[in-house]
Amino acid sequence: MNRNELLKIKDETYKCFDEKSSIDLNLFESIIGYDDIKKIFKMSLSSDKAVHILLVGPPASAKTLFMLEFLKLERSYFTLGSHSTKAGMIDYLFDFRPRYLLVDEIEHMPYKDQTSLLSIMETGIITETKSQKTRSTQLKTWIFATCNNKEKLLSPLLSRFIIFHLKPYNLSKFIEVSNGILIKNDVPFDVANEISHVVWNKLKSRDIRDCIKIARLAKTIEDVEWIAKTLNQYRK
Repeated sequence: MNRNELLKIKDETYKCFDEKSSIDLNLFESIIGYDDIKKIFKMSLSSDKAVHILLVGPPASAKTLFMLEFLKLERSYFTLGSHSTKAGMIDYLFDFRPRYLLVDEIEHMPYKDQTSLLSIMETGIITETKSQKTRSTQLKTWIFATCNNKEKLLSPLLSRFIIFHLKPYNLSKFIEVSNGILIKNDVPFDVANEISHVVWNKLKSRDIRDCIKIARLAKTIEDVEWIAKTLNQYRK
């Protein structure tokens, strides 16, 4: 790397580090519980240097909801690990210079894209060589990600994250979260509570999404009972 290239990186570093991103004070208001994790996320956002966080856990444990909340922030980019970008993650980083990179189900990200994240997470510098030409740049990018199975991730990538393991809901937590989400979406308490109990006890589901699906159909407690009965009739 020659002197001019180093000076370019230095200039871009100062520009990037001088940029300020406003943090929404209402961030995470749609997520029930996890107040301690919310606090860690906000501490990360306030840090002078990027702190990367990975949420590991079963489906429907609010992992994706956290990622969607970060879309409220300026210069944020959301992607599914299985999609990344057609050209590759490193091209996206060079072209769009996101401040917040949000990766849902990062374990499905191709290994070449996982590898491309290693340097930026450690030093903020990304370098690529194509056709005997090298390009480099400096970014200040926070990476927040989720996964269901961290065994599919490269060990060096895991070591760069703060990792939280989210546990499956028990009955009381499931009812609390489900009721909270449904009531926020204008579902009457008695209907919301019935949906929560029916999904847990009769459908034997632990997925909050099932509560939301039924809530979109049901207007009364009788509707909830009938929908659950119908769903059970057509199960394997």
